[in-house]
Amino acid sequence: MLYVPCTKTIKPMLTQARESWDRLSDFRRKRNRCRDYTFGRQWNDMIEVDGRRVTEYEYILREGNIPLKNNLIRRIVRNVLGVFRQRLPEIMNKYYSDDISVTASKNSLHELFSRTMEEFLISGMAVHRKRLGLRDGIPGVWTEIVSPGSFFFNTDSRDTRGWDINLIGQVHQADFHDWCRAFVKNRKQFETARKLFEGGIKKLNITEVWRKEVIPGYVLHNRERGYIRRVSEAEGKASGLPKKWMLHEVWRYYFISDDGSILAQGDSPYIHRSHPFILKCYPYIDGEIHSFVGDMIDQQRYTNRLITLYDWVIRASAKGVLLIPEGAVDPGNLQTVADQWSRFNGVIVYRPDPACPEPKQVSGNMSNLGISELLEIQLKMLEDVSGVNGILQGNTTGGNVSGALYNSQTTNALYSLADVLETFETFIRDSSLRDRQLNINTHGSRPVG
Repeated sequence: MLYVPCTKTIKPMLTQARESWDRLSDFRRKRNRCRDYTFGRQWNDMIEVDGRRVTEYEYILREGNIPLKNNLIRRIVRNVLGVFRQRLPEIMNKYYSDDISVTASKNSLHELFSRTMEEFLISGMAVHRKRLGLRDGIPGVWTEIVSPGSFFFNTDSRDTRGWDINLIGQVHQADFHDWCRAFVKNRKQFETARKLFEGGIKKLNITEVWRKEVIPGYVLHNRERGYIRRVSEAEGKASGLPKKWMLHEVWRYYFISDDGSILAQGDSPYIHRSHPFILKCYPYIDGEIHSFVGDMIDQQRYTNRLITLYDWVIRASAKGVLLIPEGAVDPGNLQTVADQWSRFNGVIVYRPDPACPEPKQVSGNMSNLGISELLEIQLKMLEDVSGVNGILQGNTTGGNVSGALYNSQTTNALYSLADVLETFETFIRDSSLRDRQLNINTHGSRPVG
């Protein structure tokens, strides 16, 4: 949770960040729900029964039934990931050529993009963070997956490319090691950090905010050395070089602790002069985010209800009930008779009585409620909604289909996934452009974060 301190210098910025965080609360709630459905926690929706809020799982158990599920969403997500992994080598060759192939290898980007694609299908948002620095003593450009659950940006943006974003950030949970690596530069700061983590505190929240700000300044023209440089107003006034006053757009970063203290701040140290995040939202029409998994939840819920109902009807039907006429068997031998009846080679010796009918077993037939037909309809609807039909799931259409027709059907099936796959390809393209920029970064500043 973002903390808004009373410090006048940063209160407006953190207020804006807090508003952006709050406006994405509905997205985070939907993401958690889609994640639960993808990984099998499909009865966790809250319902109100007799004025008390309980999960559907608890309610079904309380009613004496078993909450069954058939996780179809997970299978469909795996199929889409399989299609994506088939295309990924070609995409990587397209955007990560020889000059940045080392960066791709060091970051295991093949695996990283696959896991990010899974997040993209579940939540509709993919976020990476790029940073310069050392990792295990190796210098380079490093890519980190950012959870959309800890991420925020100004939600009044409308550009699907993210070009109109002017505030973006992340809430970190930093342990003692992370804190020292990022913010400790001397002995005094080290002792302060030790006091912060006293008393068994394992992690503290740090809010990272990047904001595009407009500041006045000058453009200096040094004719002798042959360069043009932007400087602050104070530096421009003190310089004797030819200059022109103008407004500059700059990205500034702030790392803020829970008590409102600014741990670090400054202008973007990167050559691209922007924030370190790569963001892609889907479909982002009028700023709305809708996931691939979210479209299938209603069909999954109805499927779960049908198989639960099917199980209840089967359990409620009479199966193997033994009817023994009163007096046909000695009451003391009833258990022995029952045991013999259930054995495949059991023998029951009794004295027949013409006036007393023989024991018999009753097995009731389950009424045909059309549940099987409804399940087939739901499975077909799930394929139609997701666009992942039987061809992509590896189901054959029969032995009389030619290879050309099968390939044509497979190609047509891929058309329904083209939008989500190619949208994510633009995310990979943007990531490669940022990696290419950072690999030629000649800015000498200490990496941020």
